[in-house]
Amino acid sequence: MIFYESPFKLELIGRIVHKDGQPLPFSTRKVSDLEDVLLEPKRAGPEGIAYYMFREVHRHGNLRYDLTVIPPRMFGEEFVKTYGHYHPEAKPGLSFPELYQILNGEAIFIMQSQRRDGSFDCIISKCKNGDVLFVPPNYGHVMVNPNPSSTLVSANIVSDSFSSEYEEYKENRGAAYYYTKEGMKQNLNCIIRDTKNLAPKELLDSHRITCSDLLEEITNKPERLDFLEDPSILP
Repeated sequence: MIFYESPFKLELIGRIVHKDGQPLPFSTRKVSDLEDVLLEPKRAGPEGIAYYMFREVHRHGNLRYDLTVIPPRMFGEEFVKTYGHYHPEAKPGLSFPELYQILNGEAIFIMQSQRRDGSFDCIISKCKNGDVLFVPPNYGHVMVNPNPSSTLVSANIVSDSFSSEYEEYKENRGAAYYYTKEGMKQNLNCIIRDTKNLAPKELLDSHRITCSDLLEEITNKPERLDFLEDPSILP
């Protein structure tokens, strides 16, 4: 599966991403690594790799371009997903944002922001192949592969000047919602005040972001990505 021929050849062979013919280094999350955030950890199924993370496929300054590969599988009734994390503050009151693009398959992003009283505002966004999604400042996020027969491959651009924060997801045993065969199911450890279903383009438009291809953006127009390190410049 070839994604790009230039500025370098980027392809998926099996479950490993290759750049100009060479396999890239990767890290993984195993099924057992996700037990803390699953709806039904006892029904997670056999041990194995849940997803693959290819960091720093390309970079410009402090911005890195990553890929994530999530093969289809189920954890009982729940679809396979990432662990979930927040970003720390980039500027007072504003955490580092992030951009994603779906290179193959489909994705559902479950984003959440915690209020002062501990309750959550949520954004659900369904993405198809080619869509670019913006994760706004102050929102944690989980990415789900909702297609039981297709591998999800996503790209993302994010600042490399911080470490992600996972504690809240572990404490609450997952995101505010789980995505199951029956649809969204609320995590009863979370009080949800508001949930919006927004298309990827709505999230881009709400912050006046114009972007159709992340690799082209970081290689040819990196100055347009300054907001990923300084979210205070966002409208």
